[in-house]
Amino acid sequence: MLESYLKQMPLSLTTQALLLGLAVGLVTYYTFGKKKYKLPPGPLSLPLVGSLLSMNFKNPLYKQAYDWKKTYGPAITIYMGPIRCVILSDAETVNEVLVKKGADYAGRFQTYSMECITSGFKNIVFSDATPAWKKLRKIALQGLRQYLYGSKLEEKVFESTSKVMRRLKEEEGKPIDIQKYIGLLVCNLLHGVCFNKSFDINDKQFLELLHVFELTNSEFGNGLWEDVLPPLRRFPTAKFKRIMNSFDVFLNFIRNEFDAHKDNFSEDDMKDFADYLIHARRQAILEDPEIENLITDEHVVHTCSDIFSAGIDTTRITINWTILLLISHPEIQKKVHEELDQVFDAGQAPTLNVRDRLPYTEAVLHESMRLCPVAPLGLPHATRCDTTIGEYEIPKGTMVMMNHWALHHDPENWKDPEIFRPERLLDADGKLAPKTMSWLPFSAGRRNCLGETIARPEMHLMLAILLRNFTFRCPEGKTIDLTPDGSLSFLPRKSEIIVEGRT
Repeated sequence: MLESYLKQMPLSLTTQALLLGLAVGLVTYYTFGKKKYKLPPGPLSLPLVGSLLSMNFKNPLYKQAYDWKKTYGPAITIYMGPIRCVILSDAETVNEVLVKKGADYAGRFQTYSMECITSGFKNIVFSDATPAWKKLRKIALQGLRQYLYGSKLEEKVFESTSKVMRRLKEEEGKPIDIQKYIGLLVCNLLHGVCFNKSFDINDKQFLELLHVFELTNSEFGNGLWEDVLPPLRRFPTAKFKRIMNSFDVFLNFIRNEFDAHKDNFSEDDMKDFADYLIHARRQAILEDPEIENLITDEHVVHTCSDIFSAGIDTTRITINWTILLLISHPEIQKKVHEELDQVFDAGQAPTLNVRDRLPYTEAVLHESMRLCPVAPLGLPHATRCDTTIGEYEIPKGTMVMMNHWALHHDPENWKDPEIFRPERLLDADGKLAPKTMSWLPFSAGRRNCLGETIARPEMHLMLAILLRNFTFRCPEGKTIDLTPDGSLSFLPRKSEIIVEGRT
């Protein structure tokens, strides 16, 4: 059959013979030449194409993996072309990998697209667990701790929400695209956190950055063929070019801001995360001069990019989903309003130091993250050595993905998992219950989210301020479409909503 296909191709006999030999060689290697491992079971996989013929591209991969769990168990193996991938879909197995054997699975599976975007993996999120990565992460965490000491985060949340609330009050009673306003709110917050600046809603640079995030989310949300089929890297698709061009816009923005901070840096006047990051790197160099060559300015630029881009995406998408869910469940929105009114006097604004007095509001946020995980399959890990999962053998270099969506929708851990019910996250005393491995929006272990320390308090305060001041509802005669968009991502669809001020 293969010979008949080759005869139809306009190639020389020599080229056809080489292609036929390559195909036969690959089939032989995949069948007989590879070391045999007792891998987790999975759908049919064929040489060259892997499991692609077993996949339904109209159904998101996280849902397919959840369905395959019923047939093959909580750990399954699929092949995306030549790439071996193990997907984990229950809390016990994920705990074994991330916590009990965290060192074995601390690698980051590195793709061609991420290599391009990160200037050769000079960031934290997509870098492998190398000595340079460990030192860079330590510097970043030190910078974050220094920045978050005191009231700086709270001040930035107040600044960004105040600007957006003025805009929302001007549009009160009119149908608006809430995603644009939440995008401004979060973009300003991260712009303030990272660089002590802010945008206006019609600012050309803000609109350009928002377009970059929306485009990369929607395009990346279905994966890139260049990561699976290496020959395409020489002749990239239009989609790949769009993503690379748009990300260049964002990275140039970060570089320009960082360069300005470096030129004007003063230890006596550190205003934002970029300043504290520069300071943390200089302190690390004083302790170990080799760090100056190991952690370059480009590494610091990409660390700022990590905090800015990951913070914007996680926060704005989560807040958008939460508002849409509250509109679809007005009785829950009313309960949040009642809790806020009980805690605060008229004219009093929410603050971070009363976070523990707003457990229902936080439960609403956590339930939104459970039901609508921004990255349903998380970020791909890689095994750093031959290791195991239960009875199965996992070779070094294997991609491993945690199916957060499956964890969050497992009926063994969540009764009626498809229902939005914040009370499930409260204990018998009405306080927020301890976090379990079944609720994992920020991952866990050695590769847990760097920005979790910022994201959770900022989202809680942001949501409390918005709901303290506004009621959100649908225009008359319309409903909210809660169907997610994306195959590898979980994005809300654009919806027109009405904002009304609360007296």
